[in-house]
Amino acid sequence: MILRSETERRFVTSLGLLSLLCLGLLAFRIVSTGKFQYLFIPGNLALAWASLIFAWLLGHQLKKYRWKSWQNIILTVLWLIFLPNSWYVLTDLIHVYPSGQISQLYDIALVGSLVLSGFFLGFTSLYLVHRELIKRLSDRQAAMIVGGVILLSSFAIYLGRILRWNSWDIIKNPGGLILNISDRIVDPFAHVSSFTVTALFFVTLSVMYLSFWVFVQPRR
Repeated sequence: MILRSETERRFVTSLGLLSLLCLGLLAFRIVSTGKFQYLFIPGNLALAWASLIFAWLLGHQLKKYRWKSWQNIILTVLWLIFLPNSWYVLTDLIHVYPSGQISQLYDIALVGSLVLSGFFLGFTSLYLVHRELIKRLSDRQAAMIVGGVILLSSFAIYLGRILRWNSWDIIKNPGGLILNISDRIVDPFAHVSSFTVTALFFVTLSVMYLSFWVFVQPRR
């Protein structure tokens, strides 16, 4: 990624430091315990970084091509696919329990650093796209689209944590994924948890992103 401004370089450096902290804590845990219980962390971090990279690429491509161009449509779809992974990491807290391998507080710090990294990456990614939207639409229209993206991401978190689907299954097993989603649309009352979990994450992520946006929102 070629960063064109000092602000971009400094911000990516700060995000990189958070990710290095997380990976460093993981490496120390593996070396000291010989256990690989949290080996999913590097993969989850990589997926969160992917959403930021696609959002950054989309922003730069929009300077050259319209949003309806095939290049930007592909980047938008890829961004939407990977974005939920940034916030899915919050559910990894269920893996933290007294294991006897190392202090539980250490594991809380380890997974907490993953959550912090993922949320910063996800909100930054969404901010970059939101910034492009308000250049082309009214504030209300942009906010509605962002709300829709957060809603879709919240449902994707449900699919990932409860039904155990992941981003790669869109390619590997699209039929099964579509079947699971359609079941919940056709007979919603038979799958109440799909609504409760989605609503929980929608409210949580919306309020957190709103707080983020209020602080960093760009001027028109």
